[in-house]
Amino acid sequence: MKFYAFLLLGSALVFTLVSCSLPRRSEQSIRERLLRETPQGSTYSAVLNYAKKKSWPTTEQSTGLETKNIGQFPARVVGKRAIKAYLGHYRGLPWRIDVDCFWVFDENDRLIDIFVSKETDAL
Repeated sequence: MKFYAFLLLGSALVFTLVSCSLPRRSEQSIRERLLRETPQGSTYSAVLNYAKKKSWPTTEQSTGLETKNIGQFPARVVGKRAIKAYLGHYRGLPWRIDVDCFWVFDENDRLIDIFVSKETDAL
């Protein structure tokens, strides 16, 4: 009986840890957390260092973010340049969801906004 109680408790703990991981959160929740850690007005280099400390693969974009590329309409270009980071993925059934983040900067290299995008890839 103790074994089953321990197994049930362990399973609940693993489920809780997995469901609380950053990529599994809603896009808005991820955005809010990233804004707390890299608030608007942060410098380009500070945000880039933050993403690298997290070991997220990053891509520096020399142009602003085209919102149509992340499924947001109406299509517009936001900012003067951006940093894209791959936050990870998780599995649904039978699909995989990849999560990307885009930090967008103005002409003075100050953070103006953060966009989070989830892309579903069916098998």
